[in-house]
Amino acid sequence: MTVQHRVVHERRPRRRVLLIALFAVVTAVVASVSAWLAADVGGRWRVDGIPYLCATGVMLVLAGVLINVLPRAVKEFWLWSGPFPDVAGRVLRALRPLKAAGVVVTVLVLGVGGYLLAPSPGADGAALEEGELWLMAGDDMSPNDPRAVVLEQWNQAHPKTPVKLVDAAGATDEQRERMLNDAEPDGPHRADLYLLDVVWMAEFVKGGHLRELDRSTITGGTDDFLAKVLDACEVDGKLWALPLNTDVRLVYYRTDVPGVTAPTSWDGHSGAAAARARGGLEAADAPQLAEEMQTVEALEAIWAAGGSVVAKDGSVTRTPDGTRVQFGKNDYEGMRKLNAMTRTEGVVPAGVLPEDTGAEDAVELFADGRTAFLRNWAVAHRQLTARQDRSNTTQVGFRSAVQPGPSVLGGQNLVISRHSAKPKAAQALLEFLTSTQSQQILAEIGGFAPSRTSVYDRSGSEHLGNVRNALKDARPRPQIERYTEFSKLFREAVRGVVTPEDKVPDETARRLADLLRE
Repeated sequence: MTVQHRVVHERRPRRRVLLIALFAVVTAVVASVSAWLAADVGGRWRVDGIPYLCATGVMLVLAGVLINVLPRAVKEFWLWSGPFPDVAGRVLRALRPLKAAGVVVTVLVLGVGGYLLAPSPGADGAALEEGELWLMAGDDMSPNDPRAVVLEQWNQAHPKTPVKLVDAAGATDEQRERMLNDAEPDGPHRADLYLLDVVWMAEFVKGGHLRELDRSTITGGTDDFLAKVLDACEVDGKLWALPLNTDVRLVYYRTDVPGVTAPTSWDGHSGAAAARARGGLEAADAPQLAEEMQTVEALEAIWAAGGSVVAKDGSVTRTPDGTRVQFGKNDYEGMRKLNAMTRTEGVVPAGVLPEDTGAEDAVELFADGRTAFLRNWAVAHRQLTARQDRSNTTQVGFRSAVQPGPSVLGGQNLVISRHSAKPKAAQALLEFLTSTQSQQILAEIGGFAPSRTSVYDRSGSEHLGNVRNALKDARPRPQIERYTEFSKLFREAVRGVVTPEDKVPDETARRLADLLRE
């Protein structure tokens, strides 16, 4: 009996079977992993994806080799006659030119087949989950709303992952409450995404309701977004949202009334000077003091007077010991001017209650020809233009301008619910709605202030030029978890400052500081 036969007989069959099974399992695993990697290369064709692509190529080649040498390897293991290096040498010798061609074919089958059989890729190249995506928004996205237009574009391109709207209509606080109720751990979790006002970001993030975004997986990166606007999507240095639109306040003035020109100071549109320059119209302006708009009006009046109780970065000034919010001389001057505005003859239209007047109401008063000036969000330009196209409405000539003094920064951010069962599809939708193409549609058709630099660069619109310039000096409101409570208490403090003797009560200043810490 030869030496080889003696070695074969001495090796137990059970060990040979185990070795063969192990090689077959390794081959199957490598082949499966290589196919899976190949299916995910769609979104990896960029610099940071080179290591992934290289690893995919290596795995494909290895899978091709293992599959093609498997039959010969089984025989070699069964006829084991030496140490492993000798077996490895036999396997390599078995890979003749004809077998090499088989490796190439196998690589192509695994790679191309895996890529073609993969479902629709998401933002990072991974497959999108199928089924309806639900977006909860407070505003009415009727068929004429350009946001509904871009949503329909998504649905046409992604029939297996259509988006549906969940209505959170109502007043601002009611919208926020409905979204919070849905996002709570014991909530219904109907929504995959929320359209949040920028001031709600910290509350939703710190409440654990949102899914953090990975910058490296965002198609095209985030460099094209306006830096100040993208900052409003971050909380504690992490990215949680992308901006559907930003917003900033401008001053609109009548061009069809002699003597009315773009104001150059806060008093020029809302004070005694504005009453003298209203060109014979009923009133100069319409104070918007309903709910959150009063906070906006107060901050802009304070900033115009040089106040800094809320600083440029949105931080709130406190006493050295941190126990109270600190109001300075200029802060008080701004608050007194705002309150005096409601009592100055010729400023407020007759029969109009400022505490019941919101942004939409002010647009109507200006469009009806009752006021000479309008301080409002960028989207008001489109609202006014749309009215001009109707034959049965009052026709007023107007232009927009950067208002004197900093504006409050507004806008709406798209976020993904922590409870969404379709995170890849949700991020793909989020990126689609904030893409350059969608931003262009929202700006040109709907008048929304775009959040991308490239849209401004391509626009020749005087109005969008004003929006861009106003954004440079726009300031955020405090980014705190309990902002809604802070804003309500802040408004109470503002209303009490009417005369030079009036001061914010010490207890109110203390309660405001407590809300910043909680």
